[in-house]
Amino acid sequence: MKALTISDREEMILALQAEIRRSPDARYDHQLHGVLLVAEGMSCRKTAETLGDSPGTMVNWGRRFEQTGFGGLYDQEGRGRRGRLGRE
Repeated sequence: MKALTISDREEMILALQAEIRRSPDARYDHQLHGVLLVAEGMSCRKTAETLGDSPGTMVNWGRRFEQTGFGGLYDQEGRGRRGRLGRE
């Protein structure tokens, strides 16, 4: 089978990552894929490299999943870095 190529690859990778971050449902699915790859035996480092996240993020997702199941992968208020700019 001939390899599939995406035109403007680097630009499309950035656009796809932005879309995942924009949508809570897409973020949840992305986290599910990450945990699935780790569960199948891929290292956190390789999974992070493949999905475009940090190894620490993979470890956090895995721990949250182990501790609280699927609910631990849903974004919750207060998680993540706070914005530098105020609401004003």
